[in-house]
Amino acid sequence: MTRVAPLLVVLALCAPALAQAPKPEPAKRIWSRGQTTWVYAEAQRSKNPLGYIRLGQSLPLRAEAPVKGPGCSGQYYPVEPYGWVCSDRTASLDGGSRWLRAMEAAAPRATLMPFEYALSNGAPMYRRLPTRTEVEREVSSFGKAGSFKPQSWGNRGHEKLAEERAIGAGGALPWFLSSGGGAGEEKPLEALRRQIPHGSMLAYTSSFEHEGRTYLLSADGTVVPADRVRPFRVSKFRGVELGKDAELPIAFFRQKPRAKLKRVGDGVEPTGASFAARSFVGLDAAAPPLLVKGKRYLATRERAGSDVIWVAEDDATVIKQREQLPIGVAPGSKWLLHSITQGTLIAYEDTRAIYATLASPGAGGVPVKGKDPVKMSTTPLGVYRVTFKHRATTMSPEYGENRKFWIADVPYTQYFNAPFALHTAYWHEDFGEPMSAGCVNVSPLDGKWLFDWTTPVVPEGWAGSGPGGRHGVGTYVVIAR
Repeated sequence: MTRVAPLLVVLALCAPALAQAPKPEPAKRIWSRGQTTWVYAEAQRSKNPLGYIRLGQSLPLRAEAPVKGPGCSGQYYPVEPYGWVCSDRTASLDGGSRWLRAMEAAAPRATLMPFEYALSNGAPMYRRLPTRTEVEREVSSFGKAGSFKPQSWGNRGHEKLAEERAIGAGGALPWFLSSGGGAGEEKPLEALRRQIPHGSMLAYTSSFEHEGRTYLLSADGTVVPADRVRPFRVSKFRGVELGKDAELPIAFFRQKPRAKLKRVGDGVEPTGASFAARSFVGLDAAAPPLLVKGKRYLATRERAGSDVIWVAEDDATVIKQREQLPIGVAPGSKWLLHSITQGTLIAYEDTRAIYATLASPGAGGVPVKGKDPVKMSTTPLGVYRVTFKHRATTMSPEYGENRKFWIADVPYTQYFNAPFALHTAYWHEDFGEPMSAGCVNVSPLDGKWLFDWTTPVVPEGWAGSGPGGRHGVGTYVVIAR
């Protein structure tokens, strides 16, 4: 009888050990997969979150373990530099999904302008690239591509920086749009998601060519034909930091160039040169105004040879140092002072002015007591605090997918008395003139400077934040006549 059991035992003892299944690596980031993913101060839901990230963005996780907490169906994960994010339907630990990878390409950039911007003449917003037949159908809904209708009365001024130049293809076709794909699906059946109405504004991250036509990747992951929008030129206007190179009083020149003058006898005459529109000049505070035929002139700190340069007081918007804090502003605080009638904005630290610029108030001018400032397009007078800051946020009088009008991803938005906010206007540069529906408009460069200077702080990588805790209290915003 053959005995084999010992051999089997020997073979078993000599066989290599089975490899253990590798443990999954802990997640290193958490992604937003909803329009807003909130960051909380503690591992519990709160009506006053610290801030948020938006679709396509992610935050690195801290080393601490996730925990269960109230108001979260999943777990709260600790994020950098602080705070907790609930792993609910708005967040994901897996950034490898088609949707999240695609939306990373549509997320805002950490540059002066978080997106490129354009004015719509009425355009489709496609889930995927359209077929030739679908392109042909556009004409019946939107008219001939490349033609631009005038803006409605209420939207006049929104096209001041819109250019008629063609937008060229600036990059390669996004990977998820190849072979009929879309951001959310490999093969979307319906091409059209919605329309961007005439007069609304588009934020986009890239431009690319497909079948001889340029398309734009919108911030919401849709595709828009470039020949149905007009790109906005970025204003280069900015105010002035006060200190080494400039000090109050100064004069800004709104709307148009203003003549430089010199004294001749008891009067003044043009030098032949002028101050450019929206430029500024320092004023000589010690020199008394000059009165010529009932008109006042101000001495500047500028010289032409040995001649002092003068300006007509009527041509100048003069900003003077304020010596006392407004009622309601605590000593030692940061605060902003916006004058509606002057169209100026000054940043103060206590009573020291550190920045001055031109800013546009509501088109309705000075508010009338008893009248709704929203309906009248006026900026409300008073002392407020910044209540929330967004690096970019879309503004619209409506809600939902199929709105009739919106301004996409307005940069450097600081709400102080919602719906009123201080924000960059990328569609005009008539700063100092009444232009808005009630918000305070500033240039991109001014908007970023002010956003970085005010509190609450918005941590790097976050889309926005509110006051409290490490973010600090909201900076005062004083709106005066």
